Amino acid sequence: MPIPLVERSEGEIAQTIRRRVEAMKDVRGCRQLSVRIAGKRLDVDMLILLDTNLRWEDAHKIALEVERKVMNEFPRARVTIHTEPIGNSRESVWNLVKELAEGVPGSRGVHNIHIQRIDGKLCIDLHLEVSANMNVKQAHDTADLVERKIKAANPKISEVTVHIELASERISRELARVETELESYVEHVTKQLPEIRDVHGISIRRFGGTLHLVLHCRFDPNLNIKKAHEISSKLESTIRTAYPGITRIDIHEEPA
Repeated sequence: MPIPLVERSEGEIAQTIRRRVEAMKDVRGCRQLSVRIAGKRLDVDMLILLDTNLRWEDAHKIALEVERKVMNEFPRARVTIHTEPIGNSRESVWNLVKELAEGVPGSRGVHNIHIQRIDGKLCIDLHLEVSANMNVKQAHDTADLVERKIKAANPKISEVTVHIELASERISRELARVETELESYVEHVTKQLPEIRDVHGISIRRFGGTLHLVLHCRFDPNLNIKKAHEISSKLESTIRTAYPGITRIDIHEEPA
């Protein structure tokens, strides 16, 4: 028997609905979920993500099934459902990853979301903030759930790397200027290029409305200079794709 609305908070109801809806086979994600108790009635509004290749008729049937699922749990609910095919653009994928990661129980926020396309597949790298009160298993389970939800939401995503951080640690580092988002990203990208032995001296300078990035990369001393330049150009292109606002990038090549 459904639990009366008066015995549930709007947050608990939203969590229950999201869990039920995202467990459905054809639903890739549930976004923009809004729940409001109005007297004895419950107003529910949500956006569900569906496979891009679905026919309109099939998408409509899935939306009706979602509505029935919610009303089985909350008979007095008035349910409004919007559908959207999973987008392929960088912006839509970024928004999807952020919303899914931040919607997982135990998540305190997400940052440093980076998307790369490798051999036609998408690879996601992100930093997940969790409470310092969590134990190792709880933090790992939260990160694992984030990874599974993101992969399930978009079949083009083949790899998800989740870095766990304490929410308080990130705030301290940013205030102390020990680490910035850009530095973290550059270090991550260079790890994908085995020819680069080390990266250091990362700095970003602002001149009026322009940004100038400087970094130093150490290569194998025996590596051909032409090859080292090609790798540096690839690194520069990758950084520019992630940070189009950077006007100039200088990469200094050094022997390891």
